[in-house]
Amino acid sequence: MFKKILFLVLMIAPVTAFAQKFAHYDTQEIAKVYPAFLTAQKELEELGAQYESKIQDMQKELQTKYEKAQSEINESTPENIKQRKINELEQLQQRIQDAMQNNDQAFRQEQAKKMQPILQKLQDAVNAVLQEGGYVYGIDKATVSGVAINESISVDVTAQIKTKLGIK
Repeated sequence: MFKKILFLVLMIAPVTAFAQKFAHYDTQEIAKVYPAFLTAQKELEELGAQYESKIQDMQKELQTKYEKAQSEINESTPENIKQRKINELEQLQQRIQDAMQNNDQAFRQEQAKKMQPILQKLQDAVNAVLQEGGYVYGIDKATVSGVAINESISVDVTAQIKTKLGIK
C-alpha cells in the first residue's frame, strides 16, 4: 500500500510542477516610458548638474588662488605669508572635498525620496499582475544576470504591468 501511495505522489508531482505558471517582465522597458520615472530621472539629472556646477566653480576658485599664490610667492616672501597662503589653499581644498561629500549624500537622499514611491508603485503593479494571472514566479529580465529565462514556458507580462501603471 505504501508503495502505491509513494508511486502516486511521484507521478502527480511532475504534473503539478508543469501546472505552475511563470512570468517575466522588463523594468527597463517600463522605465523608458513611465512618465513618473522619467520626470524623477530628469529632476535628479538637473540636481546633479547643479551640484557639479558648484563644485566646478569652487575648483576654478582654487585654481585661480593657486596661480595667484604662485605668482606672488618668491624667495623673498616672508615665511609667515607663504604659510598663510598654503593654509588658505588647503582650507579651500578641504571645503571642496566636504562639499563633494555633502552633495553626494544629499543627492542619494533626494534620489531615494523621489524614486522610492515610483519603485513601490511598480512593485505593487507587478504583484497585482502576478496575483491576477495566478503566476507562481515573476522574474525581472532587467535585474537578473546569469539566469536564462525560457520564454517558451514563461509569459511576458510587461504589457500588463504597463497597463496597471496607466502607461499606454
